Amino acid sequence: MGSAVWVLLALLAPGPLRGSPPRLEVRGAGDQILLPCGAPGPRLHWVWAPRYPKCAGDPGNLEIARLPPGPEPPQFRGRLDPHPSAPGALLLRDLVMSDSGTFTCHGESGPEPPVRLEVTGGCRNNLTVSSNRTSPSALTLRCRRCPLLAGPASFRWVLNSQPLGNQRWATKREQGATVRLDPSRRAASGRWECRLLGAGPGGFEICLEPPLRAVGAGPGSELGIWVVAPAAALGLIGAGLGAWCLWRRRRGR
Repeated sequence: MGSAVWVLLALLAPGPLRGSPPRLEVRGAGDQILLPCGAPGPRLHWVWAPRYPKCAGDPGNLEIARLPPGPEPPQFRGRLDPHPSAPGALLLRDLVMSDSGTFTCHGESGPEPPVRLEVTGGCRNNLTVSSNRTSPSALTLRCRRCPLLAGPASFRWVLNSQPLGNQRWATKREQGATVRLDPSRRAASGRWECRLLGAGPGGFEICLEPPLRAVGAGPGSELGIWVVAPAAALGLIGAGLGAWCLWRRRRGR
């Protein structure tokens, strides 16, 4: 029984029992990151597994670069370049939230240690967006200029490359600076972008993934994987320990 418990613990453990996790790198929107690759040899390629699949356009595990050079994926067009002094390394500029994910360099001898990128707040295109969840059915997105400037400003929201328009589940206020929405609606998930009216086409991006209780949230929902699966495994561990204790008690009698 004891060995079975350790097997289940090993399946759950994210640390030494399962090997070293990817190296975490946290950056703000608009920043850049150098992705190193120590793989030898003239042929290698980089693979990206997005942290927010729907926000990133559901690309799955995507090859983003290779040596010799190949076509550049649209998600990183104009922002991804080889580093001139580090063979195989990549420089990703002007980061957005949908860039978050795991980057792995594959050489002729196999994959190198991966890098997990998390893109958080920051200031991009002189805009920033914050979120505040006040209840399971109420989430507020707030867009403002950065640095904070005096004077009126109007904002426009784009969801998955389409203008938000007027939705019953999303209410805009303060010249569009805030949007109060129902995050339980599947239509609310994806890539949100705030843009300043009268300025250029660029904006600030924030990703909303499908909620755990949404209809049809399956294996693609990371919340579902990391909340439901460990809970089920812990239930099995508890049942096993209970049976083992009962067996020991009967044996003692």
